[in-house]
Amino acid sequence: MSDPLLVQHEANSLTLLFNRPGSRNALSHALLIALGDALTSQVGPGTAKVLITGAGDCFSAGADFTELSGTIDDLWIDDDIAMVTEKIRSLAVPVIALVNGPCIGGAVDIALSCDQRIASTNAYFQVPATKLGLLYNPVSVKRMVERYGRDLIQRLLVNGERFDAHSALEAGIVSSVRGETAGQERPRYRCDGKPGKAAAATEAMIEAIDRGDFDPEYWQRVRLELLGSDERFKAIAALKARMKSGDS
Repeated sequence: MSDPLLVQHEANSLTLLFNRPGSRNALSHALLIALGDALTSQVGPGTAKVLITGAGDCFSAGADFTELSGTIDDLWIDDDIAMVTEKIRSLAVPVIALVNGPCIGGAVDIALSCDQRIASTNAYFQVPATKLGLLYNPVSVKRMVERYGRDLIQRLLVNGERFDAHSALEAGIVSSVRGETAGQERPRYRCDGKPGKAAAATEAMIEAIDRGDFDPEYWQRVRLELLGSDERFKAIAALKARMKSGDS
C-alpha cells in the first residue's frame, strides 16, 4: 500500500503531497495524521517554505466517506483537521497551498489555514457540509469568519457555492491563478446549497459570530445534535450508495 502522504525536500522548500489519487486524495485518518506529523517533524532550520498539494488533478475531495459512519463517532475527522490547521498556522515559515484541482469540504479549511493559495485553472472550492446535515466545527467557522469575512464564509458554508479558480480569485480565496489561457471559457456559477436544519444552524451561528455573542459551548451542543441526527445519517448513507453505484 502506498504512503498516503509523500514528503519531498528540495533546496529550501518542503512539499507535502496528498498521495491518494485513486480516491481523489480524500482525507483519511491516516493521511491527516501523517500530514500533522510531517508539519511537526519535517520542517527544519533550512526550510524556507512549505508547499501542500495533491497528486493527480485533484487537491482533495474532502473527508473519506468510506471511513464515516454518519453518526456522532465521526467527530474524529473534525478533530484531525483542527490538529492539522493549528499546526499550519503555528509554523514560523510560509505555508502555501498549491490547489491543483477540486478542493472540497475539510480540504477547504486546510487550504484557508495556509498563508497563501495558488490555484490551477481547473481548481474549485466548495464546502457541502450543510447539504450533508452537518454543522461545521464552530471554532473553525469563527476563525474563518474573522479572517475572511462573514459574507464569503456564508456563501461557502450556508449557500454551498462552488467557487471556480477565477471567482475564488475575485473573492479573495486565492492569491493567484496559474496557467490561465486567453479567451478561456469560465465555468458557470454554481450553488448547491439546500434548505435544512444544518444550513439554518450554520447561518445563525455566523450571525452570532458577526454580532459578537458567539457562545462556543452552545454551538458545540448544536453541532453534536446535528452530527448524531437521523437527517445526517440518511444523507451520509445516500451519498455512500451513490458512490458505490458510481453516481457521484
